[in-house]
Amino acid sequence: MTWDAYNRRKETLRDLLAIADRRRDLTLTELLDTVDEGRDAFANETELLFDLQMAWFQRLSGQLDRLVTESVESPELMAVTAWVNTAAEMPGARALLDDHIHETALAKAFAKEQSFLAASAGVPMSHPDLTTYGRRIMNSARESVVGAVQAA
Repeated sequence: MTWDAYNRRKETLRDLLAIADRRRDLTLTELLDTVDEGRDAFANETELLFDLQMAWFQRLSGQLDRLVTESVESPELMAVTAWVNTAAEMPGARALLDDHIHETALAKAFAKEQSFLAASAGVPMSHPDLTTYGRRIMNSARESVVGAVQAA
């Protein structure tokens, strides 16, 4: 991929994320069709999902970095808070990723996110149930988001 193609793709992703934040009723296919460059930048929905996951992961990582410097009750609470904050910043991306949580192509990316969350919460990287702990953190964070939405 050339730098021009890379930059166009990133710009298109920003546009798609902005639309996804406003229009959470859109499917990936519909979302790609909302931007003129959508189909040029992403050959298919799976490519878009990979970039959505990467953008999400980068934002989540940034949230965790920021929270490390703040006084947080526990490392697990920090991981949950980072996930919840990221979901608030990227609601469209989170909704699309949740809609495709069982997508085989993304299984490795989701497992890495779960491992990252667990490690951030203090679980040793060598722990055999690292992804299970991470999945529990994600579920706890997801429940916090759903509970907040239902209370509003």
